[in-house]
Amino acid sequence: MIGLGRATIAIVLSCVTICFPFNIDVHPPQHRHRHGHGVRRTSSNGSRLHIFGSILQSKDMPSTTGGGKLSPHRVPDSELDFIRGGFGTAPTHPPPLPYSIKKSPHPQSIAESTDLKDNNDDSHVHRLIIRHLEEEDILRIMPEIVREFGSLAQPPSTKIQESPGDEVATQIENFLFSFTVLFGLTQRVARRKKGYSSTDRECPDHNVICLVEQRVRRNDSGGNNNIHEIGEITGTNNVEEGNASSYIEEEVVGIAELSWQPPNPNRNAPPYVLPYFMKVLLSRFFSPPSSSGDGDGTTTIGPKGYISNVLVWKNRRGRGYSHVLMAALEGIAKLWGCTDLRLHVDANENSGCIAQQLYRSLGYEGVPDRGTTKSNRVGYEWMGPSMAHEGLYMVDGVPLLYLRKCL
Repeated sequence: MIGLGRATIAIVLSCVTICFPFNIDVHPPQHRHRHGHGVRRTSSNGSRLHIFGSILQSKDMPSTTGGGKLSPHRVPDSELDFIRGGFGTAPTHPPPLPYSIKKSPHPQSIAESTDLKDNNDDSHVHRLIIRHLEEEDILRIMPEIVREFGSLAQPPSTKIQESPGDEVATQIENFLFSFTVLFGLTQRVARRKKGYSSTDRECPDHNVICLVEQRVRRNDSGGNNNIHEIGEITGTNNVEEGNASSYIEEEVVGIAELSWQPPNPNRNAPPYVLPYFMKVLLSRFFSPPSSSGDGDGTTTIGPKGYISNVLVWKNRRGRGYSHVLMAALEGIAKLWGCTDLRLHVDANENSGCIAQQLYRSLGYEGVPDRGTTKSNRVGYEWMGPSMAHEGLYMVDGVPLLYLRKCL
């Protein structure tokens, strides 16, 4: 928290610039450092959803039926494997987004849960949509980002020690942070729209994806509409009590980003979008050789696929959505021709524990520090030699793990 003596615009702006790459773990505990980072099988049969006709399923939205072994969170493992493998699309082609995932039936049928009062209940979520972030989404997701990564994310225990000046400083910092997020996300949307090219490796770049829930809308009596009654009308949008679109609603519940970044464990992705040629120069002159290896055992000097800004809304955690976002990013990376993926994650054993478990369960391993940075060698001696082999680095004064996964 910024004190009275530090609440100058220059210092606040500096803090905002540092903290924008909001790659904090997707399940942060209550007490964590505000600059922590976590970044953190079968083919589709192409079937169409008939419950709501063409409202939920269009020709441009591929889908699978959700068969196969079920995960604990109603997203079939086979679906995740299909997405992770590249969406069944040839390399150098754009990902088939938006992409819909039909969630497996809940143990308690939606038709039997009309008396549930919590509209966030998972039983009402019938389908997930993976799509690109658009400009009209930015303002809607801004409060969640500021709440998670801005000064509002400070532990409640620190609130007791606040002075009136601290509250003003917090509001200023959050305002400037919001402006930085707005500018950065707008840049990313514009950069993503440059599209794909089979001959130009710099296209695409900076794909920010959204995870969207499609759920049954509440009816006038406070309950939820019976999805099975609506499903009796197939092949048309007309139902007895109105248009089928009035029975569904959508909400963004998570975001994540894939971009090209220099393979430098000592630096995080900047808040703004760099031109690709700048990333090439940074990769050539400022990236340690030990971190430039490819997933296939060769060494190519140049930007690598990098995952950042993974965030699941706080009231949607515990549903496996982080696995869906990570599978989508890995699938897109394969379409880009990436041989491996990199990310930073909070090295703190408390605040970064869950994110570390997530990434390691997905096959991410630490990129060892081979002694290319004196500060790393000296700074980590007290932790023992094993920490260097876990991929531990200092990034802007914060200990982070630099992880890599071969695709």
